[in-house]
Amino acid sequence: MSEFNTQTNEEPIEILELLQLLLDNAKFIVIATISIGILSALYISSVERTYIATTLIKSSSKVGSTGDSAASGLAGLLGVQASTAIVSNQNDIDSTIAIMISREFLEKFIVDHDLLKEIFIDDWDRENNTWKNEVPLITDGYYLLREAIKVTFDPIAFTRRQIGFAELEVAWPNGKTAAYIANNLVKDLNQFLASQMIVEAESSVEFIDQQFTKTNVLAVRESLSKLKTEQIRNMMLANSSKDFALRVIDDALIPEFPSTPKRMQFVLIATALGLIASIVFVFLRMFILPNLKKLKLPI
Repeated sequence: MSEFNTQTNEEPIEILELLQLLLDNAKFIVIATISIGILSALYISSVERTYIATTLIKSSSKVGSTGDSAASGLAGLLGVQASTAIVSNQNDIDSTIAIMISREFLEKFIVDHDLLKEIFIDDWDRENNTWKNEVPLITDGYYLLREAIKVTFDPIAFTRRQIGFAELEVAWPNGKTAAYIANNLVKDLNQFLASQMIVEAESSVEFIDQQFTKTNVLAVRESLSKLKTEQIRNMMLANSSKDFALRVIDDALIPEFPSTPKRMQFVLIATALGLIASIVFVFLRMFILPNLKKLKLPI
């Protein structure tokens, strides 16, 4: 019984000793914690902030085929694109997004909007309106812009292979520029694909007219007429449709607050870790190191 009481009386003494140890080293713990907090604040303040502008989009699905099997078969034989349709399915929005992040389109986008000055803003002298050193390569601008673009598809629709929405995100050090890029990417992509459609359709119509004069077979002429009608319809849609390939559901707004880094959160976590590390160091110095010295182990 007395042995039990002795053991129970020793436990609070050990806890008190630990508390006393912390109090004796309180100055070191406080200084170490504050120092780590200050260093983390200095570090995170030097990290460039990133603003994310988000726009919600979906496939426009306005261009399609006439669906005539004979005309489509003849088009295949003649090498004419019977349908450059943007059909309502997930595969086509995947293809459209792939064109959006392609080198050809993004390099054209950079040139059209004079974005090299924004991409390499530290190398641009605004006062003298010239580059500080050599002019950056547009290829380098493409890679940086490509990294800033992220597209997230609706996971439920993607799993079911249905038409769904997609979120287009642009991460940029300047919130206004992020929103500008996000909104104009969709606008320019629609114009880019519409222009391609018009060029292809005009070429197809010219080729169909040539083939029409070379045959007197009524059935072939009827099929050629249907193909020509389809291509003219596609040209009309490409010229008149504002949302040719992608339709914007929500425009990107200028973000008010940066998405990364979370400065306050980073400093608080770093300070807490500094407090824990300083306490662990005190315990190691008081209990572990003396035992290592007794064992004559290298420290």
